[in-house]
Amino acid sequence: MNQQLTIGAVDSLVNRKPWTPPGLQDFAHGLVQAYDQSLVNTGSVIIRSNNLGIHLLAAQMIRPPADVQAIKSTEGNYAKADSVLEGVTRARTGLAATADAVVYERPPVRGQRVDSITLAGREVHRATHGRAIMVDNRHAKKIIIGRAGTKQDPVTKAHVKEAVERYITPPPRGSLMPWNEHIRDAVMLALCWLYDQKQNGATA
Repeated sequence: MNQQLTIGAVDSLVNRKPWTPPGLQDFAHGLVQAYDQSLVNTGSVIIRSNNLGIHLLAAQMIRPPADVQAIKSTEGNYAKADSVLEGVTRARTGLAATADAVVYERPPVRGQRVDSITLAGREVHRATHGRAIMVDNRHAKKIIIGRAGTKQDPVTKAHVKEAVERYITPPPRGSLMPWNEHIRDAVMLALCWLYDQKQNGATA
């Protein structure tokens, strides 16, 4: 069967602009704390965006201690969640307390670790008295990487690393600040929020 595209569909394909990474001018200025949360590995970062660029000011991992991680079943998940709450509460002190916004990952509807992300996200919500802002991971990937990925062609950890390092200088080797997949995912969420703020008319 011969299928032809409508004139509108052809025009859409012809006029579609190729994706290009956002420039520094596309991000709002501000101080943001971001969490890529789960019950076992929560990455936490503080990002500052200003006229000089985008800077990683702090990065840390929040992990339940080994004895808590050893607890099984639902009881174990609740114990890990309690530990996440304690870690996020500590991470909200000092410079983080002056952040313009706190963001964290919106739990996915389906996929891997949905319960873990949801339970840990509940503790971020609790620690910030409901003021933390959820950012969709797939939306962040579309903005910062150019695509959300599919099962056949996923966005990998290497893709995220390459994308966020366009804007952020990684900590030097031996630094007390980690630079792993959880930290980079948190950075990506912070970058997405700054981008959305600028596109929505933020002047700061």
